[in-house]
Amino acid sequence: MNIEYCRLFLKTVKLGSFTAAADQSGYTQSALSHIISGLEKEFGFALFTRSKSGVSLTQDGERMLPFIRDAVAHSDIALQAASEIKGLKSGKVRIGAFSSIAICRLPAIIREFNAAYPNIELDVRVDTYRVIEEWLANDEVDCGFISDASLKETDFILLMEDRLLALVPDEHPILASDKLTAECIEKMDFIVPGEGSNYDIGRYFKSTGIKPKVRFAVSDDYAAAAMVKQGLGITILPELILEAISGSFNTLELERECIRKIGIAARRNAPVSPACKAFIEFVRASFE
Repeated sequence: MNIEYCRLFLKTVKLGSFTAAADQSGYTQSALSHIISGLEKEFGFALFTRSKSGVSLTQDGERMLPFIRDAVAHSDIALQAASEIKGLKSGKVRIGAFSSIAICRLPAIIREFNAAYPNIELDVRVDTYRVIEEWLANDEVDCGFISDASLKETDFILLMEDRLLALVPDEHPILASDKLTAECIEKMDFIVPGEGSNYDIGRYFKSTGIKPKVRFAVSDDYAAAAMVKQGLGITILPELILEAISGSFNTLELERECIRKIGIAARRNAPVSPACKAFIEFVRASFE
């Protein structure tokens, strides 16, 4: 049974006319009539009753209608699956990632993804939440790792939660405390780090009403951590970043806990390639 002929059958049923169905399908009326006659010959009975006003299904045609609809629907599903499989044989996924994800999580994911999909190229670009969000909006990347604090016009999939901790210089008296209070933060020199400075930490300060005494602002989280080591002040960094920094650091929990929610996002209401879909699902499964 030819699926294209079945589509023409359904078009004819919908329009009730060989002529109208032929016009919409790019066939001549005689060619479509010949195709329908071929189907009727294949089935062994008439599908349509012909009249001057058009055509209508016979009783046998009515009985065949749901089966032909199912055949066309299953064909569409198979074609879609084949298209996705074909797309995954090769392709390219442009990925935006902020530094701690790019260092601590992404390399292992890329290694495993490459083993599963060796012909898909991954292009990773690293920057801040804000820049990644701009890349997504401008279609410069296909997907990106961001914090929910920076969500705008994206479809966001939550992957993990990451605590923010205070880094304190060696032998500082505040280390005797269990947690770092808002009052203490306001009294101490503060080093604004790069990653999350305008998102997670800024959101934390806004929600708590903290007004930090900013002594330094740097564009790199690791530089902020190194400055703490030199006794230049305190900073607040996500735990994930601390995994990537060599050496030991003195950390204190914040009295009012701060959690950043990390996820992967694609542009909302925009087509996503099969390769990108595969990568996003692979990332989701890796974190689960």
